[in-house]
Amino acid sequence: MTTEERRRRRFSEEFRKEQVKLIEAGKVTIQEVSKLYQVKTANVREWLKKFGKIKLPEQIIVSNGKEFDRIRELEKENKRLLEHIGKQQVELVYKNELLELAKERLGEDFEKK
Repeated sequence: MTTEERRRRRFSEEFRKEQVKLIEAGKVTIQEVSKLYQVKTANVREWLKKFGKIKLPEQIIVSNGKEFDRIRELEKENKRLLEHIGKQQVELVYKNELLELAKERLGEDFEKK
């Protein structure tokens, strides 16, 4: 298919909605739709913005290797902090349950002692 033919081609609204549903269901990716129908990924993203129910995450544009490394490090740090928060939450729930158990066994005035 020539470039001129691709420029003149139009996809129906129904077709675009169908592709959006497939992408949102996880059956295909944006890149797969783009390659299969020879459409720019930017156009497929526009279909998702217009017809999709799920908001697309903002694209991260990396201009150099240092930025890429920094983003990777930030993602690792974010993951580590989320795990830490989860661990703290488990400990908090455990301590609250332990406190409730102590109240049951030792009486309500347990906290005053």
